[in-house]
Amino acid sequence: MIWSDRWEVLERIGAYAASELSPEEAREVEWMILEDPQALRLAESYLRMLALLDAVGEESPQSPQAVIDHAIRRATISAFFRQAEFFFAGIGRAYLDAFVHYLGLRDPGPMARGI
Repeated sequence: MIWSDRWEVLERIGAYAASELSPEEAREVEWMILEDPQALRLAESYLRMLALLDAVGEESPQSPQAVIDHAIRRATISAFFRQAEFFFAGIGRAYLDAFVHYLGLRDPGPMARGI
């Protein structure tokens, strides 16, 4: 393959494979493809790649039900433990405050003492 500007040729063959060229430009690239076996292989590679990308784009990924169930189970357990943590922390604070009050360990402050 002896082309003067390799990148331009690659770009033009890619544009040809993607049907992005004007009719005149497409005819020029078709002549290049007919005359050069490497250009033909390159065009075929582009066409295969575009076909694969098109096929992949039409498919929607399917997650196995076991993965979905596991994610839901983990989220539920995490939410439960978060709520339990808040609940027990609140109860712990309430009992601690009550215990401190019962033992008279808390300073009521100047307002409560009438100062």
